Order: sequence, then structure tokens, then C-alpha cells
Amino acid sequence: MKKSTLKQMRRAITVFSYAGMMVVSVIFTNGCKKDLRTDQAQQPIVDDASEAVIAHILEFKERMAYYHENPNLKTGGELYSALEAATELENLLNYNFCYTSSNCNQKEYFSSDFIIPLDDLEKINDPKLMDVYYNKVIDTIQAQMGRNNFSTKNLLAVDLEVSGMDSNGDAIVSIGALIGNGQAGVLNNDDWWYGENEGMYPYGQYVPEDAASQLMKRVIDDVIPIPPTGGRWTYTGVVNELIPATQDPLHGGNPDNYRDFKIFYATEAVATITNAQKHLPMAEMSFYESNYIDYALGYETATGMDFSDCNITGGPLFQPVYFIQHNYRMFAGNRHLAMNIGIDDILAY
Repeated sequence: MKKSTLKQMRRAITVFSYAGMMVVSVIFTNGCKKDLRTDQAQQPIVDDASEAVIAHILEFKERMAYYHENPNLKTGGELYSALEAATELENLLNYNFCYTSSNCNQKEYFSSDFIIPLDDLEKINDPKLMDVYYNKVIDTIQAQMGRNNFSTKNLLAVDLEVSGMDSNGDAIVSIGALIGNGQAGVLNNDDWWYGENEGMYPYGQYVPEDAASQLMKRVIDDVIPIPPTGGRWTYTGVVNELIPATQDPLHGGNPDNYRDFKIFYATEAVATITNAQKHLPMAEMSFYESNYIDYALGYETATGMDFSDCNITGGPLFQPVYFIQHNYRMFAGNRHLAMNIGIDDILAY
């Protein structure tokens, strides 16, 4: 989990250019997330604070568009610190371009750096931030999306973090983008290859599905409520965490390559890895599904936010010895409901 002071600040509040606005997520009629899955008549209620958040994002979007359409305006508008600028951009990107609950069966996470230029008072104004938005941030995400070979590409989540200052006194910002491909369905069959898009065990049906993509889909289905018809979720203050596979050992620290950790992991340092370790039958699928859901719910508690997405992949590694594992990255943010508002294709910008 990222531990920087800036990250901790953003977990506590979503920083906008106006002060005192508490970010309040969508309130459910009885407080139970799963009610939307079992009774579509119980609709979310968007409170005034959430409406104000959406209105603020749209106002910021209009300002960026105005300065983009009037390139001769070099000054004016709001002034932002690096943290405020990164937060405003992140919230707009997630609102404008990010698909949520899209059930992708393949996902890839990219991280790149860009620079936010600051003046002598460590501020940036609207016109210069517009240049950053169109010429650095969007271009960076487009380049990230171009670095994978998915047949279809949807932007799922964006996380901007101020990571430091360069020698000119400008802000270094990391931009993390979660990109997805295809549609994943729970196929009600429980004997899957651990990962590598190899389908079911033993014959490889339903490629590119595998245990990792099946578990990813099940976590999302269990933890994230279905929005009402015509609505979609958008998230502010997004954070993410990659969980070390060996974080939570079981069996009293005596591994045998069978349910040794709460996240799937097996290593030839313990025993030779055979097909017995490379596929997950029903008992193991249920075991890991329960653990992965618990991690998601725990992340909500730790961040004080709503679980928004996850990426679970399986892959082999060879140092210091051959081992296989699931890589589990979780995303969370303050959840808001957008009704009857579409999503723009960032690749078309």
C-alpha cells in the first residue's frame, strides 16, 4: 500500500479547489450493498453533496474546454497546488473516460510520469493546466493503451499521484491507468488453470478465461453494487494497492504448495510444480474467492472509500526459483452516481 503523506491525505478527503466540501458517496436506502443485486426496486439516492461533486467536475471540465478552445488566453481562472491539480485532473478523467463494472476478463495496469509546471508560488493556473490535460495526460494514457495488444480497449480507472519535485521546482506526477479488454462471465464451472489465459482444466475450454479472471469477476460482482438503469458509477480520490502474494501465510508457516497463502502462490523452492498446482478445482476456487472478497472489503475499511475495481492476473516468475502466483491489485474511491451521461472514448481525443 502506498504510504506517502499525500496519499494519506487523499484517502481522508477528496481535495477540490473549494474548501469544506465533504465527499459523500451514494447513500443506499437501507445501507446494504447487495440489495441492488436482489431488489432493483431499491434505488440509490444521490444526496446534495454527491450532486455538488458531479457539478464541480463538470464545471472544471467546461473550464478546460474553454481554455482549449481559446488558446491565446495564457492567464486566468483558478490557481492550483500540484496536489489540487492532480486531484482535479484525476476526478475529471475518471468521470469523463472510465468505464466501471465493465466485466473485462483481461486487464493491464500501466504507470508513467509527467510534469506539472509550477510558478514561483508553486501554483498552476487553468490555461496551463489545460495544456497539461490535453497534451500530457491524455497523450500519456493513449500511449499506455497503445502498449498492449487487446482487441478492444476500455479505460477502467485512473490514479494520479504527486511523487516529488524536479530540479526546476515543477511537480512530478505518476499516472496509473487500468485498461481492460473483453467481457468476463462466471461460467459456473470450477476447475480452472491458475492463470495465463489457459481456460478450464484439463482441456483449455473458454480461453482466455482462467482462474484469475474468474475470481476477478466474482469479487467485482460480490462487492460492487449494480447501478440503477441508466446510471453508472464514477469515482473521485482514486487509490490503488498491489497486495504481495505472500503477505498472509497459512499452515503455520510450513508451505506445501496447497493453500499456503490467502492469495494463490506456489514455488519450486517447496516442491516441484505440476499440473496439480497449476489448476484450481472447486474447493480452491471457493477458498480464494472468499479471501479475495475479504481483501476488497478490508480495503474499503482501510481507505474509508468504496471498492471500485480490481485486477487479478496469473503469471510465472523464475527468480530466485520458478514460482507461480496471482497478482491482485485493488482500486477504491469515493463512489458517485451519474445518470444518463455517457462516457467519452479517450482514444478518440
